[in-house]
Amino acid sequence: MEYSIEYYKTMFVRKLRELENSHSELSNYSLIEASATLRYLLLDAAPLIDVLNREKKLPITYRVNNDPWLEHTDEMLPLLEWKEINPSISLHPVDLKKDAFLKFKCLYFLQQAYTVQDILKFYAYVRGGVHLDKGEEKYQPLRDAFQTFKLNGLSSLDHSMRGILQVVLTSLRQYKEALLS
Repeated sequence: MEYSIEYYKTMFVRKLRELENSHSELSNYSLIEASATLRYLLLDAAPLIDVLNREKKLPITYRVNNDPWLEHTDEMLPLLEWKEINPSISLHPVDLKKDAFLKFKCLYFLQQAYTVQDILKFYAYVRGGVHLDKGEEKYQPLRDAFQTFKLNGLSSLDHSMRGILQVVLTSLRQYKEALLS
């Protein structure tokens, strides 16, 4: 079934509102809900942002913290290293197109790098997320990190997800008028 562009514009406004509501609530469950919305906007077979931007061809970018990761020695390797991707604390912010943003590394756990897309997919398999099975084996170590490491009552992955949400929300607010015109 083919939908009108007005349908997609209405859907975009609602999805943006969902993100704003999730962002204003500081809880794990609000981030799980946000992940479903972010996947709909950015990852689905026909992401809503791509549908709305098909004719407009806006140069939509996502600004992230591109400060370098800390260097490590063989004697001291961290178990978990998390990077706040929100650019407001960055000395080296960078604007990325969607594909580069989704591949942006924001977490290392047991020396394995995880990207924005990995974090979004991981949240799909958290209880209450989109899927109910155990998820891809690649994300099983993230379950351990999710359950083990907490900061201010939130998992380190929750902090990563909150940063991702902030980056996407900031970008979509910037392009909202142009996408809806």
